[in-house]
Amino acid sequence: MTEHAVLGRYRLQALVSERSDGVALWHAYDEVLDRSVSIRVVPLDHPRSASLLQSAQRAATVDDRRLLRVLDLIDMPVPGQPDRRATGVVSEWATGRHLRELLASRTGTPLGTPEALDLVAEVARAVAAGASHGVGHGRLRPTSVFVTDAGEVRVRGLGVDAALLGTGPLSNGEPAPSVAVADVDALASLAYLLCTGYWPGSLPESAPDPMRPAPTVLPPSQVRAAVPRSVDLLMSRSLSAAPPQRGAEPITTAAGFAAAAGAALDQVAPVTTTTLKPVNVGPVSPARRLVRIALRLLAVVAGVALVLGIAWVGLQLLSADESSDPTDEATTAEILTSPAVPVDELTITSEDQPLTIAGFRSYDPFGDDDGDEKPDRRKGLENDDLAVTVNDADPGTAWLTSEYGTADMDGKAGVGLIVDLGVEREVQQVSVNLVGRGTGVDVRVSDSIKRDPALWSPLGEAFAPQDRIDIRAPRPVAGRYVLVWFTQLPPIEGTEEFQGGVRSIVITA
Repeated sequence: MTEHAVLGRYRLQALVSERSDGVALWHAYDEVLDRSVSIRVVPLDHPRSASLLQSAQRAATVDDRRLLRVLDLIDMPVPGQPDRRATGVVSEWATGRHLRELLASRTGTPLGTPEALDLVAEVARAVAAGASHGVGHGRLRPTSVFVTDAGEVRVRGLGVDAALLGTGPLSNGEPAPSVAVADVDALASLAYLLCTGYWPGSLPESAPDPMRPAPTVLPPSQVRAAVPRSVDLLMSRSLSAAPPQRGAEPITTAAGFAAAAGAALDQVAPVTTTTLKPVNVGPVSPARRLVRIALRLLAVVAGVALVLGIAWVGLQLLSADESSDPTDEATTAEILTSPAVPVDELTITSEDQPLTIAGFRSYDPFGDDDGDEKPDRRKGLENDDLAVTVNDADPGTAWLTSEYGTADMDGKAGVGLIVDLGVEREVQQVSVNLVGRGTGVDVRVSDSIKRDPALWSPLGEAFAPQDRIDIRAPRPVAGRYVLVWFTQLPPIEGTEEFQGGVRSIVITA
């Protein structure tokens, strides 16, 4: 079997790589869905074939836009050896450049700290999405992460690479005791590489020239002057080879790393406006633009007509004779006292109207209230009895989170409040009165209460330096439920604890 051979719906295009143990990676084409795919070919007599098949089946259940998903598993002959059978793991084809190529194009120059943290936080969210389904990555490498031409982050090899190659060692050279620990250490290693230009610990296999090993794993701020100390703290909590800091709580999950990286990013580049990272949407349609123009023209015409009408009535009053018929006076009075239609009302559309809220509930998917050592998912609640106080008549009441020892909720990925609109609506802006100053807020929308906030559709996220935030997307996002997700909590004044909360919410369509 060679290039252009056909395996059912898949046509082999080119051999990407091949190893001495018979494992090969092919670029193929799905002729049914008209798209490129990759096929990892593993002979059935390979010692890791069975574990690969199980891991691929579990990975196929994870659906996250940041992950290159497993699409299919096929039984096939080994290319060039028709007497041997193999398992073909069909996945989405990776577009763009992986981090190794990205660094090579920059001749090893590291990214700016905000860009590096933002990129790795997105990778962490992708890995956390897999972990929420019980599938870790286990072998993150610079070649596992792709950046598309549109700037999107895509991660390949979830579960599959570790099953085939084994869980990668930690940056300090020790074997990883678990996939989750290996993932946190790998995420920290990627952040260290992108911030400093050096890879901590031993190099990954087939490392290119830009992958320079760090002679000594120093705090990043001591390697590059532009790196702030908040990144040092992130590394001390997550990178096994990094010097520890006294009192720093270790990060043990990818979700916790994503939250901590987001908190570090806020300290690197504090937000001065209240709209960050709006949903990436296309331009307004021509039909919609014509409707808006027509409404504005109608408002102008109505305004002119109203002014002319008032002027005409005034002239009639000035020229009226004192002996006029009483009927004429009554008619004139009715005209003057009839309600006028303000021009502003003609320009208001349904998009500008606050939506009716049916109810509130707390949302703590990563908590463990029942003590079974498993996340509670969509059933998770935190101080749910306080949710009914949001939007009540008393401005002094609020829904509050629990008190935590750190701004990232002791390494938990976050906690939030769900707003139920009763029916699906088009949500465009969310305005929140918060408790405390310095809250990281990520607003998302969904048609159902999902078990992981990463599965909700993003509306926008921002850091609120004050106790109010307004997040508006360029175009509406449809859904019945609006999630106000806290990624960073403000400090409680006069204490060393952190706590956030919501006093009131206004949602606009």
